[in-house]
Amino acid sequence: MLYNTIVQRDETGFNSIYEAAQKFEAENVLESILTCKFDQKKIEKTLNLLRHYQYRLNNESMDLVEFSENFIEQYATDHNECFRLADKLIRRIGTTMTGSMKIFRSFCPVVRRRFDERHNIVPVLDYSRLTFRQFQGQFFGVEPYIDSVKTLLHELAAFFFHLITTMKVCKDMIRKEEETRKDVHKLKEIFEKDCDEILHSVREVFRTFDRIQLVSEEELAERRKNAIPMEVWLPRDYHRYDRQWIKTEGIRIRIATGNQYGLDDEASVLWDKNPEWGQTVCKTLTKLDTLGLPYKNSKKAAEMGKKGTFDSRVMVYLLKWSAVSTTGDNGEIKDEEKERRFYNYCMKHYDGDYMFPTWQSVCRERKTLYSKNSSSLGLAKNFESYVVNASQQTDL
Repeated sequence: MLYNTIVQRDETGFNSIYEAAQKFEAENVLESILTCKFDQKKIEKTLNLLRHYQYRLNNESMDLVEFSENFIEQYATDHNECFRLADKLIRRIGTTMTGSMKIFRSFCPVVRRRFDERHNIVPVLDYSRLTFRQFQGQFFGVEPYIDSVKTLLHELAAFFFHLITTMKVCKDMIRKEEETRKDVHKLKEIFEKDCDEILHSVREVFRTFDRIQLVSEEELAERRKNAIPMEVWLPRDYHRYDRQWIKTEGIRIRIATGNQYGLDDEASVLWDKNPEWGQTVCKTLTKLDTLGLPYKNSKKAAEMGKKGTFDSRVMVYLLKWSAVSTTGDNGEIKDEEKERRFYNYCMKHYDGDYMFPTWQSVCRERKTLYSKNSSSLGLAKNFESYVVNASQQTDL
């Protein structure tokens, strides 16, 4: 008779070990030592095996606890994204599961007689004395046994207690994931938080956006046509993809939201947090010539058939008013990427009678303005006054 120590790397194998570990009792060990005819060498060999897998269990359980701390709060994860959560967890404690089967094997009866091996390979957990509930009572308890037996008993109890605790963490995570998957509102919060963390910088946002722009318009149109409601795909895709996927998906959702407000894809990314305000700004851009903005006569503008060039100061006001400026209240520049993007967006979509000043002149003017005015609020209000005055004369 041969004992099969192969453990199924799925929930069936996981649950079988979990249930077997819960059956551990000190009397089982003492009964096993007698039934399986343990000698001193066998006890020491079992102790060495036990200590080896206790060490592996310590490491795997610490990794598991660290893994469990924020896993539920992440919508996408890089941890074996091709597996379900139960499979991920089982693989994370795979060595422990294999080791526990070997420990159970150590307490199986020794059968010398061999039969046809194909018909006499039996599951370890069905024959290990550690899983038996029937045993002879130990009248004198553990006291008559030598110290090595007492040590084995103590370390086995510690191992199975630790094993059950670790497996409970796995079961608790599986339960929490199932509960979270049913809560669409919480899933939406987790998804948006993940997007903000992964797309933490303006540069990262536009790098991802530019990559999406390489997709053909036909493909994007087809995607919009066959779009699945968020309430459907949020639970479906929870913990299904890696962290790289959420960059693209987060941008696409921001674009879809902006499109609902009439914004094009680029404007949707620029005003991803406030598409309604972006709608106001984009409408204002089409009416720049009606705002009465100050301009300068220039030879270059005349050569291009334009009336003049907008004053650089007005462009600084515009950047602040439109809420894309990354300049702090004291004039420090945190990240010029978004401002530069907005400036280029204005130039691309403006089709009026004037020219835009160069980006370099806008930067120089901004530095001068902030050195004179410590409050950035005043800069935004300066441009707002142009908009208010124009709105009294035209539909903005």
